[in-house]
Amino acid sequence: MAMSKPRVVMDSAIRVTPRLRALPIELVPLASTDISSDALVDAQALLTRTVTRVDGGLLEGSDIRFVGTASAGTDHIDLNYLGAHGIHFSSAAGCNASAVGDYVLAAIALCGKLEPILSGADVGLVGYGNVGRGLAKRLAALGARVHVYDPWVTQYDSHVQETDLHGVLSCDVVSLHAALHDSQPFPSFGMIGVQEAKVIERDTLFINAGRGGLLSEEAASYLVERGVDLVLDTWPNEPRVSLELLMGVRYATPHIAGYSETAKNNATDFLIPPLIETLELEDHGAVPQSETDPIVLPIGCADNSVLASLLTSVGRIEADDAKFRAVWARDQGPDTFERQRREYTLRPQLEGLLVSGEASSLRLNAWLEALGVTLKH
Repeated sequence: MAMSKPRVVMDSAIRVTPRLRALPIELVPLASTDISSDALVDAQALLTRTVTRVDGGLLEGSDIRFVGTASAGTDHIDLNYLGAHGIHFSSAAGCNASAVGDYVLAAIALCGKLEPILSGADVGLVGYGNVGRGLAKRLAALGARVHVYDPWVTQYDSHVQETDLHGVLSCDVVSLHAALHDSQPFPSFGMIGVQEAKVIERDTLFINAGRGGLLSEEAASYLVERGVDLVLDTWPNEPRVSLELLMGVRYATPHIAGYSETAKNNATDFLIPPLIETLELEDHGAVPQSETDPIVLPIGCADNSVLASLLTSVGRIEADDAKFRAVWARDQGPDTFERQRREYTLRPQLEGLLVSGEASSLRLNAWLEALGVTLKH
């Protein structure tokens, strides 16, 4: 008699990737509102998103052996309950790290800071987790001097310089990538208030594609008044965004920095190895990826221009900014913000991107390689 396949309940908003489809499981997609203890009775695994609270109330009496969340955040999961009941857990931490890094690089190119970085300008990163680490590596490879503030980290790579918050905020470009929390002794909530903002010079490019609550509304307004270039993807009180603040920033987007096609697939695929291990499934290995047409580089221009054009076209900030402003001018409701995120057309990603260009220089080749781009002659 054939063994029945393990039953895996999944939030229907999570993407079913070719790798997930290839697994020997019975996949049960449900809307997040339908994921209940009754729905989990015969299931061995649950794949969820941040909108579902996973705790004893949901799992008690079920046969769930694995819980995976297609997100980096885990504050919706009762990890103590899972641990006490021997339920394996995995998150998709880092699934969108490259996409967020791409967004920051695009902002740098758009705001005229790429040339200084290629010549060794100082970039300050707040936070050295998955996003900060990946971005620091790419910035250093492009020639930037990277300074990092993260009081929770003890191990730094050799291409970055550990510094205090003041040191990071004094850099030519400042980018926020810390997790948002109230944990002592270094809570990050509102860590950049007006006092901290006073350290930031007028000609600084300040980017928040991390968490909105790292920067207070007052500090953001103060920076706008001082004439600092702000690129905000995450907002102090989102999904509410002050129209006045929006009008004052250089570029504005609705919390979509991590929304690339690859990141969306990663959110699922990062959960597959621990799912296979826990349920002792047969893994049929990698699934062939579909070939895409390479992007054609405008070779013949200066290397810096070619690089800038690639970064801005992949990051797509200008178009996203124009759309967000047009929509927000009509309706500033929190639902509008969430709808913009839900209906967002996913971007490509630099990592794994195919580009073609004939006469590219050694210097340009080295930059492309550092960004994870494959050059096809």
